[in-house]
Formats: sequence, structure tokens, C-alpha cells
Amino acid sequence: MTKTKLSPRQLMILSSGFSFGTVPLFLPSDIAGLAGPDVWLSILLGTTVGLLFIWMYAKLGELNPGKTLVEIIRRYFGKWAGGVVALFFIFSGLVLADQIVWYIGKFVHTEFTSALPFLPLHAFFIIVLVFALYCGVETMYRTTELFFAITFPFIIVIILLLIPNMKPDNLLPVMEKGVVPVLKGGIPFLTRCVLPLVFLNMVYPACFENVKQAKKALFKGYFLGIFTNLITVTTCVLVMGSDLIANIRFPMFITNKEIDVFVIFSRLEATTFAIWVVVSFISTFCYSYAGILGLAQLLNLKDYRILVLPMGLLLTVYSLDIYKETAYEIHWDATVWPPLSLTLGFILAFILLILSVIRERRRKRELSE
Repeated sequence: MTKTKLSPRQLMILSSGFSFGTVPLFLPSDIAGLAGPDVWLSILLGTTVGLLFIWMYAKLGELNPGKTLVEIIRRYFGKWAGGVVALFFIFSGLVLADQIVWYIGKFVHTEFTSALPFLPLHAFFIIVLVFALYCGVETMYRTTELFFAITFPFIIVIILLLIPNMKPDNLLPVMEKGVVPVLKGGIPFLTRCVLPLVFLNMVYPACFENVKQAKKALFKGYFLGIFTNLITVTTCVLVMGSDLIANIRFPMFITNKEIDVFVIFSRLEATTFAIWVVVSFISTFCYSYAGILGLAQLLNLKDYRILVLPMGLLLTVYSLDIYKETAYEIHWDATVWPPLSLTLGFILAFILLILSVIRERRRKRELSE
């Protein structure tokens, strides 16, 4: 299979956008419901713990240069056991991609037009996704650089326009109920923003000539994404209060309705939707690319593009029934996703890292003898 090459800058932007993901519309309510006004403390705590996971992903790639995560799995678990584990990883990536498609369709259906059926909404998004997959990872990640240049300044502008509506008292009192709510609030942050970054090991380090520079870019992108998460979630609480944020869907979208500066700058919530679609598309591409590329490697295909169209059709059909209703989606995200993300982002990665370290030490011992 042809190897593609990416730049460290592209990895930095990709990892920041990937960690941001569905944050603008979901994460504030998830953390506020557990941590209350201490959302910023939960994010800072999660950031510190998350560094251990990012180091683990970076080290795993460093010890297996030129290998994707699926190839690493098969290297250490063997052909059959590795194939089963790789299938679990591949299937998870495709399901997560479809979830984001459902989120976008549900949001548009709820906030903009309830008359439009889900199928056209999902089909349009997946058609663009299929086109991006056909263009290839290099083209998509160059486009991601353009997305970054447009969306990040927009986020900063929105935050600045919300300053008149911010109430510092909404962050008080600090740790009124102790440290436990802060710890609980760190869980959705880790499961939504940190653990999914393990899917980037499908391009890191396989697509990079200088692994050390790519490793630095991975950490830079992580901090940039976390900074964006921090200011976004904290802004929601400062404007609306943690009690309200915890009980509404799409809190960032609702918060942006409060913007009203000199009459000219108002009703900018559609901008939030546009930003969310862009960063969600980046996440969807990463999940689906990881799944399709992994399947192609598992089947020993020369080019993953053979699978793009059939996978696109399957994603379109499955996206309509991935969640039965909103209540089921909320239950799944709260009860199934945390252990699933922990399995993929910690248990699997940790086992592979241990096996990689053992193999590296044996190799060095053999060379010394």
C-alpha cells in the first residue's frame, strides 16, 4: 500500500481539531452536570491526566516507526488474535464516524428545520466525506490547514463578543462540594477529547519521515485543542451559569444567541454551527479513514479507496438507525462510550506499549551481544 507523507504542522492542526471535535455543542453540559461551576478545574485536571495518554500514543508510535495502529496490533497479537482486535478497532472507528453524522442531522433537524428528513442531511454529509476520502489523506489534511485558518479566529471573535454577557459569579463558589465533582467532571473531558486521539496512530508515525518532530507536533496540537476546549466551556458557564448549561442540549449554540453588540453583531449562533460542522467533519474523516484504512490493511488490499464507496453506502444506511431516539443517545454516551473509549484509548494502547517496550529491549540486548 502506498505510503503518504504529512507535515508536523498538519498533525498539530489535526490533533487540535480532533480533540475539539463535538465539544462546542455537547461537552459544556456534560462537564457542568457533574462539576457545576468548577468546569475549568475539571478541564485542567483532565489536561494533566491526558498528557499521560498523549505520551503513551506518541511513545507507541516512536517504538513502531512506519506502522499504523492496525499493523502494530497484528505485529504483537498475531494473525488471528490480532485480526479480531483490529476488527474491533476498525468497527469502533466506523461507528464513531456514523455517530457524528447522526449528531449533525439531529441538530439541524432540531434547531433549523424539522420538516427535512434525516436521509438527505446524512447523505449530503457522507457524500462530501466520500469525496474527501477519495482525494486522500494528504489533500484532506492540507484542507484542514485552511479550515484552521478560518475557524480558530472565528472562535476567538465569538468569545470576545460574549465578554459583555459574562458573569464571573457563575464560577463561584470554587470547589463548594469538594474535589469529587471536579474528578467526575474530568471523565467526560477525557473520554471525548483525549482518548479518541488514539485513532491518530493510524497516521502517526506511518505518514511522517521525522518522528521526533511529529511527536512534538502531536503535543502542540493537544495543548491547542485543550486551550480551545477550556475557553469554550468556561465561556458557556460564565454566560449562562452551570445549572442552566447542565440541563440544555447544544449549550454553545444557545450561549451564542446572547451575542448582541451594537445591534450589528447579533444572531451569530449559525456561525457556531458552521464551526462545529467543520471540526466535526475533521473528526468524522479521522474515524472513517482509520476504519477504512485498517480494513484495507487487514484484507491486504493495495489501495483503501476500493472500500470507500461501499463503506459510504453502509454509513449512510446505518446512520439513520444508529440511535433510536435522543434518550437512547444520551444513555449510550453516558454508559457505553466511557468504558469503550477507555478500552480503545487506554487498555489497548497500554498493552501494545508494554509489548513494544519488551520487544525494543530484546532487540537492544541482541545487538549488544
